[in-house]
Amino acid sequence: MDDKAVGGDAAKPNWIKRLTTLVTALVLVGLVVLAIRHVARDFHPAEVWAYVRLLPWARVAQAAGLVASAYLVMTLYDVSALKYLGIKLPYRTVGFGSFAGYAISNNVGFAVISGGSVRYRVYSVAGLSAADIAKIVVFSTTTFTLGITFTGALGVAIGPEVGAGLLNLPAWLLQGIAGLVLVGLGAMTVAAAVTHKPVRLWRWSFALPSSGVMLSQIVIASLEILLSAAALWTLLPPETGVGFMEFTALFCAGLAIAIVSHVPGGLGVFETILLLGLRDHGPAGGAIGALLAYRFLYYVLPLVLAGILLLTWEIRADHGPVAAWRRWRARKAGRSQ
Repeated sequence: MDDKAVGGDAAKPNWIKRLTTLVTALVLVGLVVLAIRHVARDFHPAEVWAYVRLLPWARVAQAAGLVASAYLVMTLYDVSALKYLGIKLPYRTVGFGSFAGYAISNNVGFAVISGGSVRYRVYSVAGLSAADIAKIVVFSTTTFTLGITFTGALGVAIGPEVGAGLLNLPAWLLQGIAGLVLVGLGAMTVAAAVTHKPVRLWRWSFALPSSGVMLSQIVIASLEILLSAAALWTLLPPETGVGFMEFTALFCAGLAIAIVSHVPGGLGVFETILLLGLRDHGPAGGAIGALLAYRFLYYVLPLVLAGILLLTWEIRADHGPVAAWRRWRARKAGRSQ
């Protein structure tokens, strides 16, 4: 009886967490549906396809180059994590594992599970343990969180107009909040430099990395986010007239809400947030066309490339299901002779 009671008590937090996650996702999806209905009032499919067809190849090539650069910088998440853990792996392995992991998790969602599974498949062959790979995932997630917080706050501090229009709040209030966030990040960096003890925040306690590691995390993630935002900004209609840092703040907001929603790839959520923010900056058709082109360049192409690379790696490797199937076929052929 006591064991059952203990087990039931232990299970409650998990059920509460799952229920909270589900309710949050459903609420966000519901809000997105309402927002889509609002945005779709000015939506004309013919305008979208016309904009996509008429996109200059030079701008598409520029956006593709920025996307490629963003994914290249993204591999540094794992590089810095391995350096922090004191583990040495050739960049060829790290670049492959991290690129494939991010390309798949960006589309599937649930990055810790989907991206972590890909990393485990690649890094475990290189000799890393499951615990090491879990630490890499946590470190990379922390890096991204620091980067999107810093970049989003900096964007709002420099250009609060789009956010103020979206939230119907005074620009000075958003700038003040962004300033507090930046001060908080600065305080965390200083705390990491002067203390090596865990930091307590209300009920939570967590250990800070060194100030050098934290700064490198912020720089790497911020650069990756800026490159990703620049790729989409390049594809927007020229008449949109939104400054880059203003747009970056909106981009970070859309990205963060898409991640929290747990919708695979943030499909529809990310686009809706950006369309709401840009609704007073030109026709919706051009913005939707730019978002479609961006989704193809940033999500679809890397996913296809990652799939081809993983399949090629499995076929050429002497491990895994493909190698096991080949060995089974060889044994079967030997017995038949």
